Formats: sequence, structure tokens, C-alpha cells
Amino acid sequence: MIKSMKLTNWKTHENTKIDFQKGTNVIVGLMGAGKSSMMDAMSFALFGTFPALEHRRYKVEDIIMNRPKRKDSAVVELELDLGEDTYTISRTISRSRKAEAKIEKNGQYLQTQSERVNEEIESLLKINYEVFSRAIYAEQNRLDYFLELRKGERKKQIDEMLGLDRFALAEENATSLVNALKSYIQEDEKLIESADPKSMQDRSEALRKEQKSEKEREAQLSKTAKSLREELLFMKQEYQKMKEQVDAKTALSKDIAGIESRLSTLSSQLAKIKLPEKTKRELESEGSRLSEELKAVDKEIESLLAKEKEAIKKRSMTDAQLRQSISDAEKESEIKNEIGKSDMEEIRSSISSKNNELKAAVSGLADSKSRLAEAQKWLEELKKHESKCPICERSLTDELRKHLLEERDSLIAKLKDEILSNEQKVRSTEKELSALNSKFNEINALTAKLASYKGSSEKAIALRAEMAAAEAKVSEMEKAAAEIKPKRDELAAKLEKNRSDIEDINRADSIKSEMESSKNALDGANSKISKIKVTDKELEDTRERYNAKNAEYAKTNAELKASSEASSKLQLQIEEIVKSMAKLNEIEQKVSERRRVSAEVIRFKNALIDTEAQLRTRLVSSINELLEQLWIGLYPYGDYSGIALRAYPDDYSLEAAVMIDGERTWVQVDGVSSGGERSIACLALRIAMSMVIVPNLKWLILDEPTHNLDAQGISKMIEVFSNSLPSIVEQIFVITHDDALKQVHNARIYEFSRDKSIDEPTKIDTG
Repeated sequence: MIKSMKLTNWKTHENTKIDFQKGTNVIVGLMGAGKSSMMDAMSFALFGTFPALEHRRYKVEDIIMNRPKRKDSAVVELELDLGEDTYTISRTISRSRKAEAKIEKNGQYLQTQSERVNEEIESLLKINYEVFSRAIYAEQNRLDYFLELRKGERKKQIDEMLGLDRFALAEENATSLVNALKSYIQEDEKLIESADPKSMQDRSEALRKEQKSEKEREAQLSKTAKSLREELLFMKQEYQKMKEQVDAKTALSKDIAGIESRLSTLSSQLAKIKLPEKTKRELESEGSRLSEELKAVDKEIESLLAKEKEAIKKRSMTDAQLRQSISDAEKESEIKNEIGKSDMEEIRSSISSKNNELKAAVSGLADSKSRLAEAQKWLEELKKHESKCPICERSLTDELRKHLLEERDSLIAKLKDEILSNEQKVRSTEKELSALNSKFNEINALTAKLASYKGSSEKAIALRAEMAAAEAKVSEMEKAAAEIKPKRDELAAKLEKNRSDIEDINRADSIKSEMESSKNALDGANSKISKIKVTDKELEDTRERYNAKNAEYAKTNAELKASSEASSKLQLQIEEIVKSMAKLNEIEQKVSERRRVSAEVIRFKNALIDTEAQLRTRLVSSINELLEQLWIGLYPYGDYSGIALRAYPDDYSLEAAVMIDGERTWVQVDGVSSGGERSIACLALRIAMSMVIVPNLKWLILDEPTHNLDAQGISKMIEVFSNSLPSIVEQIFVITHDDALKQVHNARIYEFSRDKSIDEPTKIDTG
């Protein structure tokens, strides 16, 4: 049983919660009140879609509330009792996110993905959306629409509901396939007729003979090319050896010329060197002695420079201290002059006097304010008491009262002047006292600072003496260093001359050694070049013979390549003919296979037709058996003893049994019955078809079942919903705008209302 539903932002439902009962549930309301959208939501909760959405009359965005406010998402939640278990299904759709779904069993999650939720529900209910939409959910005004359809369309619609349309579709597909196969076979047969297998075979044999001849020529050319390649390789090796010898001879000639040039240069350089009279050993001994003497002089100069540097440092430090002492002495003198201009005792006396003046002014100001308040208070009291004095309570004449008022006004004005004067006195005295205190504090600060400069003059005198001594020390060190420098320069010059002489001896020895090495290299090069006998003429003759042989080899290779290409072209032509012959054979086999498949499809189509006819007969028979049982309960009158669905080759007919001249005769329902009788007959037909499709039918959803019914028909429909139908179907949902259906006995009535002029959300009254 469907226990309850909750809708949030679903079309016109902003926040709707509705509980259902077993038996009949009647949802009543005007058009646009949100009745049908409640049933759409029920279908969506169960299967994630509903007929209008399935047929694309709605978009997902249209389901989410747009007015009076545009919402971002919508939620539908359905509670379902199956046996002893309670299942809760909820689905959420959003404008910006993917749809979400979940199902719970007794408060525990079962699935959380849309496809998995659908599978779980189909497993629980033993039906899918297609069966639900065909057997359970009758869309608006579609209860008796089978009778209003043209006969061809009626057969199509009923076949779709019973699932027989799949056979028709399969038959159409089979016919299309047979026609397509027939077309393919005709095309392939035309190709076979246009081909000439004998001509293709003869052409293939001729090409094979031509290819054989070309391959023999190719083999002979390949043999010749191989022989020429071997000769070329030998000639190339011989030429390479000769070229290497000629290149080596050329290189040796260049080397000899270079060595001779170098020997000449070295001889010229040696002649320019003037060697000293002393030997290298004597010069080295002399250089060692001069170096030691120079080191000793440099050490002495370094010591003097260090002392000079120390003296300069001492002079700089003393100079900085002297400058600071002079500055401190000047500041000491300035502070003394500043302090000498002020008399501290006089300042203290002035501060004390001003403090007394300030106290007197503050006291006078307070007294004046007190007297002013008292006078103002008395004046107010006097104004209130017109006949008596507020203090002594004596009787007042108008003249006396006027005199007293004038006297008090005069006193108040005088006191205000006093207060103003005293306030000015307080401000001026405070300003003078502040200036005196600032001056006093300034002199105290100067006195404290003076102590830090004490003795600066005496310190400056002592530092001047130290500065003079430091200057003398610096001069002494500079003079000593200047006296040693000539000796140091003389030693450095002698040492430089000594090193130059040694360098000349070393350079002469190096040149002599290189000249000896160059002479040996010259002898070796002359010896090698005398052994090389190959001439440039011999090398050129060998190169010309090689080029001639190479040209012959290139010509043979070109002929070989042309022969190979001709053979390949012949092979391609042969392969093309072989492919064509294979293709022709393949087409013949394909034609044979397609003829076989076509015959099988025709047999399958005939089987479909037979199966469809047998299944239709069985389904109609089952429907009629149920109609016979249902009609007794649904139709309590005797004028129509039964109804039945008749299947004809091109149509279905709903027929009623009537008595004519004492015989039971079957006539079409839409030809003899009233609107109410016709609707009950259509309702019986729908229930019977639904029970055939869903044997364990528990629910039935009827949207506007009283469409086009008169008052009598509606009355009969009320009887059906009140009495007979609840005994057949566990739970019935009736959506209607007809208030008459509120009279259905034992039904739960839900009244839907909504003010569309202000885009009001749906409201529900359950009575």
C-alpha cells in the first residue's frame, strides 16, 4: 500500500504532505490546483519518470517550481508498506546538478543510485514503468478513449497496452529485412552477370608468362650487377691505397717545409741572444744571495710601516677624543650661561604665589556658582507663589513681589558676571603657572646635564699634548722608511738583472734543444718521402678506370630496377585479377547465403504472425473471463448481462450482451449504452486488461474518470467506487474536478485548492 507522499517545490506544491488509505482515495480540485501533478510525482517517485515527461511534454526544469519564486531543486518522497516492511523512496532533481535517488527499508539504506533504486523497486513490486503506465496509471480523460479512437488506431493502442505491438514491430522489421536482402541479391546478381570469368582467366595466364620472361631477364641483370659490384669494390680499395700514399707524400712535403722554416727561425732567434759572462750556476748563487738581502730589507720596511700605521691610528683616536672634549667644553659653557640668566629662588616664589592665586580664584568661582544656584532656585519659587514669600511665607503685594523679582534678577546677572570673571582668572592663572613649572623643569634638566660635561676643558688640554706626541711619532716612522727605500730599490734592480740573465741562458738552451729535435724530424720525413713511389698520374688513371666501371654498374642497376618494377606491375595486375575472381566467388556465396537468410526471415515472420494471433486470442479470452466476473460486481443492473472484447483483423470492439426477441445478442457498447454505462464498461475493460498484464494488481490510478459523463453516469460511477471496485483493487486513486465524487462511500477525500491569480502554492484540505 502507498502510505504517504511528500512534495517539496514540485510544480505548484511548495511543501505538501498527504497520507493515503486502503480502498478509494479521491483527490478533488479545480483545473490547475495540482491534482494530476500529485500522481505524476507518485510515478516519478517509483520509476523516475511519468507519462508527460516520458513523451517529452515536460522538461525536467518544468517540474521544479518557477512561480511565485524560482526554486533551484524539487524533492518527492513516497512511503510504501509491503508486508511487514516500510520502504521510503526519495528523489531530488536540480537545475544545476545530476538527479539523486535513494531507497530505505525500515530506516536502513538499500540503494543510493537512480538506476539501482529503479531495479530495487521493480524487484519489490514485480512490475516496471512500462507495465505501471499501461495497466495502473490511466492519464487524464483516457478511461474511455479506446471507444473514441478510429478502428486502426484503436487496434494499435490496445495492442500496445497488451504488449502485442512488439510483434507488429518485429513483423515490420522482418519485412524490411526481407526487402533489403532482396535488393542486395538483385544488385549482386547484376554484378555477376556483367563479369567474364573466362576472359579474366586468359588474361591472368598471359600476364604470368610475361612475368616469367621478365623475371629471367631480372635474374641475368642481377648476376651481371653482382660481378660489376665486386670489381668496383676491388678497384675502390686499390684506388684508396694509392690515394692514401699520395696524400701522405703531400703531407710529408708540407711537414719538411714547415720544419726547415722553423729551423731558420730558431737559428735567427739564437743569434739575437747575448749571453752573460757568468755561468748559470754563478748567477743562481748570486740571485739567492740578493733575494735574501732583499727579504731582510723588506722585513725592516714592513716593521717600520707597521709602527707608522699604529702611530697614525693612535693619532686618529686622540684627534677624535680631542674634538669631542672641545665640543663638550663648549656645551658646558653654553649651559652655564643659560642657567646664570635665571633665579631659581625667584621662580619657586612665583610658583607658590600663583598656586595661592589659583586656589583663591577656584574658591571664588565655586562660591559664585553656589550663590547663583540658590538665587535661581528662590526666583523660581517666587514665580510659583504669587501671594506669599517662599521663604518666610508672608503676604506679598504686587509691588513688593515685583521689587523682589527685579532684585533677584539683578543679583543673578551680577553673579553670572562674577562667575565669568573668575573663570577667566582661573584660566589665565593656570596658564602662567604652567609656564613657570615648565621653566623650572627646564633649568633642573640643564643642571643635571651640566654634570655630564664636568672637566671637559682640562681633558682637552691633556689631549692636545698627546696629539702633538702622536704627530711626532708618525713623522719619525715616515723618515726612517724613506731612508731605507733607496737601498731596497738597488737590491731589487740587481735581482731583476740576475733573473733576466738566467732566463736568457735557459731560452738559448731551449732553442738549441728544439733545433736538435727539428733536425731529427727533418731527417725522418725525408727518409719516409723517399720510400713513396706512387705518382699523381698513376692515381688519376686509376680514378678514370673506376669511374668508367661505376657508370657501367649504374646502367646495369637501372636496367635491373626497371625490370623489377615491370615484374612488380605484372604481379599487381595478376593479383588484381585474382582478387576480382575471388570477389566474384564471394558475391556468389553471399547471394546464396542471403537467399537462405531471406527464407529463414520469412519463416520467422510467419511464426510471429501465428504467435501474435494465438497470443491475442489467449489474452482476449483471459480478458473476457475477467470481464464476465467483474461485470457482475461493477454493473448491478440486468439490461446488460455481460460485456466482452472482440478481436477482429483490423480492430477491437467492446460489446455488451442484450436480450433481443428472447435471444442473447452482442452489440457494440458505444452504440447502445449511456455515458455512465459506457464508462463503467471501459473501467471494467481497463481493470480486466490490467489484471491480465499484472495478475497481482493492487493499485489503480484514474485521472478524470467522469469525463463527458452525465449525472446518471456519475451516479453509477460513485456506486462502483463505493462498493464493488475496492473489493477488487487494494488501493484506488481518483483525480477529479467533479465535486459529486466526494459522495463516494468510505473514501478519503482530499480537496486541492490554489489561487492562480497570485501564483499561490497548492493547499490541501482533508476534511
